[in-house]
Amino acid sequence: MQLGLLFVLLFFYQRAAPENILIWPAEGSHWINAKSIINELIARGHNVTVAVNSASLFVNYSEPSPVQFEVFQVPFTIVDNDAFFNDLIEFWTNEKPFLSHWGAYRKFSKIMENAKKMRREVCDGLLKNDKLLERLRESAFKVLLSDPACCCGDILALKLGIPFIFSLRFSPGFVAERLCGQLPAPPSYVPTSLSEFSDKMSFPERVQNVFYTFMYQWIVEEIWSYWNSYYSEVLAEGSHWINAKSIINELIARGHNVTVAVNSASLFVNYSEPSPVQFEVFEVPFTIVDNDGLLNDIVEFWTNEKPFLSHWGAYRKFSKIVENANKMMREVCDGVLKNDKLLERLRESAFKVLLSDPAYYCGDILALKLGIPFIFSLRFSPGFVAERLCGQLPAPPSYVPTSLSEFSDKMSFPERVQNVFYTFMYQWIFEEIWSYWNSYYSEVLGEPTTLCETMGKADIWLIRTYWDFEFPRPLLPNFVFVGGLHCRPANPLPQEMEEFVQSSGEHGIVIFSLGSLVRNLTDEKANLLAEALGQIPQKVIWRYAGKKPRTLASNTRLYDWLPQNDLLGHPKTRAFITHGGTNGIYEAIYHGIPMVGIPLFADQPDNLAHMKVKGVAEVLNFATLRAQDLVDALNTVINGTRYKENVMKLSRIHHDQLLTPLERSVYWIEFVMRHGGAKHLRPAAHSLSWYQYHCLDVVALLTACLAAFIFLFTKCCLYCCRTCKCKKVQKNKTQ
Repeated sequence: MQLGLLFVLLFFYQRAAPENILIWPAEGSHWINAKSIINELIARGHNVTVAVNSASLFVNYSEPSPVQFEVFQVPFTIVDNDAFFNDLIEFWTNEKPFLSHWGAYRKFSKIMENAKKMRREVCDGLLKNDKLLERLRESAFKVLLSDPACCCGDILALKLGIPFIFSLRFSPGFVAERLCGQLPAPPSYVPTSLSEFSDKMSFPERVQNVFYTFMYQWIVEEIWSYWNSYYSEVLAEGSHWINAKSIINELIARGHNVTVAVNSASLFVNYSEPSPVQFEVFEVPFTIVDNDGLLNDIVEFWTNEKPFLSHWGAYRKFSKIVENANKMMREVCDGVLKNDKLLERLRESAFKVLLSDPAYYCGDILALKLGIPFIFSLRFSPGFVAERLCGQLPAPPSYVPTSLSEFSDKMSFPERVQNVFYTFMYQWIFEEIWSYWNSYYSEVLGEPTTLCETMGKADIWLIRTYWDFEFPRPLLPNFVFVGGLHCRPANPLPQEMEEFVQSSGEHGIVIFSLGSLVRNLTDEKANLLAEALGQIPQKVIWRYAGKKPRTLASNTRLYDWLPQNDLLGHPKTRAFITHGGTNGIYEAIYHGIPMVGIPLFADQPDNLAHMKVKGVAEVLNFATLRAQDLVDALNTVINGTRYKENVMKLSRIHHDQLLTPLERSVYWIEFVMRHGGAKHLRPAAHSLSWYQYHCLDVVALLTACLAAFIFLFTKCCLYCCRTCKCKKVQKNKTQ
């Protein structure tokens, strides 16, 4: 098959002012067609830059040329690249005609495995090269021209904040055009690509055409499943890692040397890019795809399954997910704690402190194995179990609503009953989970211990919240609020996005994001949301990577990724539709933007319950959501002045701090390093047993004393009564 070119270039026919244009090329005939476009663009006065890998077969970047080449290194050679193409041609020309369908599929799958590996190395070579990305940003490109036969051109454009154009002949089965570009291709009269049919098909041919349509879709979606986690990794970051990165960057800015111990299957920690951070990478027996699958299972359970399951059914389903998570987490722990060479290297580095997130176990053991103090950074644990039992933080259920309860600190009697129940329920659940880990902790440390006892040795607990978010409650001196540490002033938007925002006029814009973990929705739900957004006068910027909704209105634009902080800080932003993640809520508080909450899972319903009580958000139920509900909620928070007033009050509280949350985080980390720990801030409660903590031994003593007193007093009274009675009887007898 000879691939040609469909030239769809979104420029006016008249000559435009000279601009900078970036090219993401493919090989072979694809590059021949790209060169024709490049030459014409140069003839029209534009500056063209081609981002090319060092092993490219057809892009000769060493010859003198009016084109500027940005060459990035890849870990394979031109010979490797040429061998891959030879294998591909050999298969199609000499092997495929003599193989069965199954044999051809197996052979082609092996070739594609090699292709995916090499293509990923090409993507990494550019997308994980911070210096090159910075140079490309400084070049202020207006557009990127890419061939979708080579992945990652689209991500590069999104990372640079510029629009992109695809140039292609076709994709097999028109899969990309149909599913991604929403191009109609009815199989009744449109012969699918590679079918070798005309538009005049007989009935058997139409049957085959439908079969080919679904077959190619299945094959391409299988290939895309490999890339989905990569795209998510590059464009999104886990909320825990976002906060950790903010602290890391500030520590580096203050001259500290930072090392991150990361497993080889990490989804969000990009250890292959050039960075001032040193990475100690250890191998684990599962892949990034496995890790991504676990996260997808959790999101799917909370979002689409849990609302329709009984309590028992939900518990059984979630128990299986937790069992899988425990298995993978243990493999992560083994990867570092049972790696003697790595542990020796870490000891030789003479670290002063370890910063860990207790959502991921074994950071505390690693610190104890290295003989250094450690600090926890967390949002909360369900039911405040870790904080209460391990950190000894008081949380009276009479007025402190337990996390995930969705209560405020003003609870009715039935709510207080439920709050007490939730407190004990979450404690039981976690003690069941921890029982799996207690033996592991004892085995690794070589002495009887428990996970909770080990966690309790943390010197400082950095809690990623603050009084603008929390209800008043008691704190210990080694618990420090650092909520919003990742927030920062807004930067200018990419030009194309800024133009769309400015086109909103006096009505302004609405930002819509359901977070980095929710990549798409059902067609029904996406169409419902799009229909609602089309009924408001504001322009809408929606972060959504799924299929384009058929009800999408002209006032709404979809993006795979958003500069969320910069959009929330824009003066034209009127409201934020959010899933209720802590990071997004804090960015809204920081910039003073009222919210419409659509919580999906985990802490999100509880977070938004806090915002609703504080008068800065309206909250909707995702499972029962109707289009009019979203329209009414948006109109309420945008037009109701009290929402803006309340969120601005929270924003002023957030900004009115002696130290910013990030500065406070770093201060306490440096404090622990200066003093070799912060044991003087840990309460003596850690050394007490549960009955001593609650003074049950004292109560028992006082009860015994009271009982003894009552007993003695009763005996004395009875003795006196008997004595008096005897004397009276004796007196009567004498008389």
